[in-house]
Amino acid sequence: MRRQRAPAGFALVFIVAAGALLAQSPVTRYIISGTVRLPDGRPAPRITIKATGQTGFDRQVFTDDMGRFELSEIPRGRYFLTATNPADPDQYTDPVEVDTSRSFSGRLVANIFLRNKVDNTTKKENKTATISVAEATQHVPKAAQKVFEQGLRFRSNQQAQKALESFDRAVELYPQYFQAIAERGHLRIGLGQIPDASADFAKALSLNDRYEPALRGSGMCKFQQARFAEAVSDLERATALDTNNATTYLFLGVANASLDRREPARRALEKALALDAAGAARARVHLANLYLKEDKLKDAAAQLDAYLEAVPNAPDVEKIRAVRGQIESRLAKP
Repeated sequence: MRRQRAPAGFALVFIVAAGALLAQSPVTRYIISGTVRLPDGRPAPRITIKATGQTGFDRQVFTDDMGRFELSEIPRGRYFLTATNPADPDQYTDPVEVDTSRSFSGRLVANIFLRNKVDNTTKKENKTATISVAEATQHVPKAAQKVFEQGLRFRSNQQAQKALESFDRAVELYPQYFQAIAERGHLRIGLGQIPDASADFAKALSLNDRYEPALRGSGMCKFQQARFAEAVSDLERATALDTNNATTYLFLGVANASLDRREPARRALEKALALDAAGAARARVHLANLYLKEDKLKDAAAQLDAYLEAVPNAPDVEKIRAVRGQIESRLAKP
């Protein structure tokens, strides 16, 4: 049987409609629209949508009361969309890739769904904690520690502004408090304040360059700024310090894939799934993309089948099923 080649459009499983033409589009400006949904499936109003590109493109919009958004006048190119919920910083989304150059239509649809962060503290019972010299020799004033812990409680209760004020106060009381600085950075990621978050992580790392949460956050920020090689560097260092964080491996995998580093991307995505198959289910879509780039249609189909089984109500489920159907049709041809 003659081996079938996958069309290039398959490499964008999660946003390109099945049947998209492969020739380069004559359109020079595009509209990207879609709907954001909460973890329970309801439309997500007033969500921050951030679009970044490899050429420095950076734009931000907000969803309406029905969770809908629209980005207009988008130049041809490759972009990543992320969504953050200012009302609940602990909700986040995997980055969604949009490549306008592969579409003949001037309008592309990218539906996004938020999910809750998984508390990894319960998963580390069998892991020996890595304490840096900076942590071991640290003498945090009780007042700073008290207000920092108060900030953690505010964040847990989804009171983002109060949490931010507490972290600010903790740092004011103890400027070397890199844990509070890094925690503030992660809170700011959730609030869509990427430049401020990036500055927090840089400050925390200047105080302790082996603090894993700061390395992870720095890598996530650089990813959202399309600085993929730098993101990989930070995220790899983070995985060396904490081998049990699925989110780190997921971002590491997608960052490597963005650089077309396929084997490192595959290893990281598979590790994310091994650590948290449910929470990192979207890694299967990225793995499918990698297999499609290598014309491994059966492997790509298996990943999409597994994803559809794990997340049957994903907002973009119809598009993924359509691409899955295309793969099946090609496999059936002699």
